[in-house]
Amino acid sequence: MWSNYLKLALRNLRKNKTYVIINIVGMGISIACCIVAFLNWQYNTEFDQVHQKIDEIYRVNFVRMTDGDPVKNGSSPAALGKTVATQVPHVDHVIRYYPLGGNFRVGDQLFQVDLAAVDPAMLEVFTFSSLYGDFASLADERTIVISEDVQKKHFGDGINPVGETFTYLRGDKLIDFQVGGVFETPPQNSSFQHIEAYIPYSHVESLDGVREDDWAEFNNTFLHITDPALVEQVEEQLQQYVGIQNQAKKDYRVDHYYLDPLQGMAVRSEKERIWNHWLTQSLPSAAALAPAIMSFLILLLACFNFTNTSIAVANRRIKEIGMRKVLGSTQRQIIYQFMGENMLLALLALIFGILFALWLVPAYSSMWVFLDIKLRLFSNPGLWVFLITLLLSTAIIAGSYPSFYISRFKPDSIFRGSVKFSGTNSFTRILLLFQFALSTVAIGCGILFAQNAIYQQNYDMGFQSQTCLTAYIPGGESYITFSNRLRTHSEIESIGGSRSAIGRSWYYDPVRVDAKEMDVYALDVTAEYLETVGASIIEGRNFHPESQSDHESAVIINQFMAERLNWDDPVGKTFSMYDTLQLTVVGVVRDIFYNGGLWEPMEPMILRNTLPDDYRFLTVRTEMDQVAQVKEIMDREWKSVFPDQISTVSLMDESMA
Repeated sequence: MWSNYLKLALRNLRKNKTYVIINIVGMGISIACCIVAFLNWQYNTEFDQVHQKIDEIYRVNFVRMTDGDPVKNGSSPAALGKTVATQVPHVDHVIRYYPLGGNFRVGDQLFQVDLAAVDPAMLEVFTFSSLYGDFASLADERTIVISEDVQKKHFGDGINPVGETFTYLRGDKLIDFQVGGVFETPPQNSSFQHIEAYIPYSHVESLDGVREDDWAEFNNTFLHITDPALVEQVEEQLQQYVGIQNQAKKDYRVDHYYLDPLQGMAVRSEKERIWNHWLTQSLPSAAALAPAIMSFLILLLACFNFTNTSIAVANRRIKEIGMRKVLGSTQRQIIYQFMGENMLLALLALIFGILFALWLVPAYSSMWVFLDIKLRLFSNPGLWVFLITLLLSTAIIAGSYPSFYISRFKPDSIFRGSVKFSGTNSFTRILLLFQFALSTVAIGCGILFAQNAIYQQNYDMGFQSQTCLTAYIPGGESYITFSNRLRTHSEIESIGGSRSAIGRSWYYDPVRVDAKEMDVYALDVTAEYLETVGASIIEGRNFHPESQSDHESAVIINQFMAERLNWDDPVGKTFSMYDTLQLTVVGVVRDIFYNGGLWEPMEPMILRNTLPDDYRFLTVRTEMDQVAQVKEIMDREWKSVFPDQISTVSLMDESMA
């Protein structure tokens, strides 16, 4: 019987080749889109799943109350980790994590590595696959553990670098580390995927001046708690340290601590806007959800098209149905026949969709630097569950109406010619209406997206990123030497120094305006910096370059902050920072989108004046057609001034991207 069903299905599909091709291609493309959307969603939901103890790891977060609103932070006091390890029971391991930067040298090679200082238990509690060496060696002060990418790039594929010397260059410090191990580069959907090497946490004080007993400085603190029943008790015991931190940092008061599970932490960091967590967070919610919605609508459109084309050719088979019923076929058998044909057609569409996805998945993944999805058909059981569900649901949704409706016709009505299934009726008109509606919405959204991209590209971000280049400088004296060399080149129109830089470095702190407290973003800049990047003062004045009072108490605020405080005439207004520092508004700058995206909400921002000794960034402005030439000049002069350091010169546009 089943072989007869198959023969009939194949015969009918051959007789309607155009109908078959249209549906296989249409549904196949929609299925490929669904595969991309599923892998995109799976990439987000499986963040940090590489860590086998994911359900036992927690990050210590804290909550501040700012103007009545809770603000979550992913960092914790530097002293908390050591305190918990000695005073709080039920915690199996405490891991302190502190990101660092710097240059390394191996032989004649000079290169940058994203580095973190951690407690040795880091590589025991979190899952890092060892390729060479022993992670326990991290307990040695002079040991460094590197990633597979670093090993391949600087030693060669298949070469064991254990025992080799890595020289760390941090300002005027030179520290020799011995490679103790190599770990497999973690997947991109890992909170630590950006870290290429680890050194012992004990180096943090000598490198960055952060003492282990300092309650006013911050790091990330992770707790390993094997018994989930004890998590609440540990969380309660953490509250006893709130007062100690608040006493140490009175301008940055904590309301309470809480434990954030590693399971889902990356997604929550993005959704809940958790500040200062220093880890890789998940895709933006819209980036995870929008492809799923769009692919579902495309699949629905293909199913509607399948149903409409099925109805269009059904009239050719009405006499076949009548004859089969006269010969004894039941309605159930007719339904089986038609649903079997639908299933076969859906299977062919699924095969086409998988083949098309082999191209579409890497093409989509390559569009985003923060995304790495792959179509692994033989190592992703979740994908197969999704594909089987997609196959069944597609066949049922697309083929149910024709199958059940045609099978109801009676033979006498068919042979008298009183039954006609093709043509239009209420159902087909509704399907066509939905098809046209979805298509119109899709075209309209495409136009809107394109217009939005053009709008963002041409939007006035409050500064001129296209003609500016920035370099991170080791210190004030280095800035003077480097800037003097650059001033001899006529291609460079303007040079400005700063402690912070748009797109590269800023911080945020609370300020108090009368009785109201708010968190503000802050940039430490100079008058020359604002002029160089093309930021516009719309009220008041810029900083005076040689003014000591401007450095001590002057501040420039952005438009948004003035509007939020309902200041119609903000120049001359005062507010406090760090509890005792009184600041006076001397100017208002046009809103600056300092973090590179219009999708982030504008926040209150202040600009403070910094002195040459504190310069950490050098920024230059040139003409658009000379940007590449100036980049070469800066790299050449950098090599001359800083022979032992990698050039940090970059186009501001690239930093913003």
